[in-house]
Amino acid sequence: MTVTADLRLDRVRRLFEAEIGRGIETGVQLSVAFRGEVADVAVGGNGTGQPMTADTYVPWTCSSKPIGALAFAVAWEAGAVDLDTRVAEILPEFVGADKELIRVRDLLTHTTGMPEPMISVDTSGVNLTSWEDIDGFIWSSICSAASEVLPGAAMIYNPVTNWFVLDRLLNAISGGNPGDSYRSLLKRLGLSAMLGLDQEMPAGQRVTVVSSEDEQSGLDYMNLASVLPLPGVGVWGPVRDLRVLGQVLLAKGLHDGDQVAGRASVEALTSTHWPGSPQRSICDTDFPYGLGVMTLPSLFGRRCSARTFGHAGGNTSTLLVDPLFDLVVAVYWNGRLDDVKTFARRYALVRALYDDLGLPRLPAAFGRVRGGREGGR
Repeated sequence: MTVTADLRLDRVRRLFEAEIGRGIETGVQLSVAFRGEVADVAVGGNGTGQPMTADTYVPWTCSSKPIGALAFAVAWEAGAVDLDTRVAEILPEFVGADKELIRVRDLLTHTTGMPEPMISVDTSGVNLTSWEDIDGFIWSSICSAASEVLPGAAMIYNPVTNWFVLDRLLNAISGGNPGDSYRSLLKRLGLSAMLGLDQEMPAGQRVTVVSSEDEQSGLDYMNLASVLPLPGVGVWGPVRDLRVLGQVLLAKGLHDGDQVAGRASVEALTSTHWPGSPQRSICDTDFPYGLGVMTLPSLFGRRCSARTFGHAGGNTSTLLVDPLFDLVVAVYWNGRLDDVKTFARRYALVRALYDDLGLPRLPAAFGRVRGGREGGR
């Protein structure tokens, strides 16, 4: 186990060791920023029998979606695009079956009305030998898909397509290549994280993702999407880089003296734009959402304050920002679980962490929601 900084996190360490001992995950990476202090914790193994370290590359999957949101904010402030810009104004191929009604805000809030077309896409008979082939095939499949609900009228969480379109739109404005909206922001933040897995990276420097037996099909889809350079699902890096992203959001866009995005823009990203439909349990396709961030505190843990936001991904990773306590948490568990067990694992971490940090239990400021299904696969 490696631990840096002065935060002891004894309860958290015991929790991780117990979970690994029960076979829930092979290892965990955690990075915490709390009131000016930072702690990086790595425990267990990377899925190949080698140790998990603070430098091990892990898949962020949907927890990387705030990168695309920040990239949009930069273009928004430059006057190049607006929330109510219709996507077809910039990408004229994106029409038909009500897609011409889709606005940029619909991409960012998952309210395009389009179920994820890439989940059921048929690749039989298609020659895909390069990333250019794959990129073209994905774009063609998206352009052939239909909005099944009036855009802006309902949330249908969409792991791949919305951020793929957002990246294509931003690059059409800037003149960049596929994925450049992510790469440019990662570079600006000085992060080592990469878009798409470097297949030549030695096995000891990255995780091999494992899962419970009942999550094997979900793991197969996750592995397929996460190794490709797909904005919104394909980022790999240590979770300390993901924690830095959360710190930028907490600081209202400021990073090492660089105002990456304006304070008002970041406030807009992290405010609720889609309220979610009333549910007796948490639904994985319809929940309170900002512009590229989850804004329902009970998605993260019962100890979180009402202003908490962030993102979850792949039933393996989470970015949590709690402004009330000046707290940013990024975590990756190398063990994909089903939705209910994922909630329980995340709730357990939040309880242990908030206890370790001496944070108070808050009065219930919002309705309790029974743990249900995981958003942000």
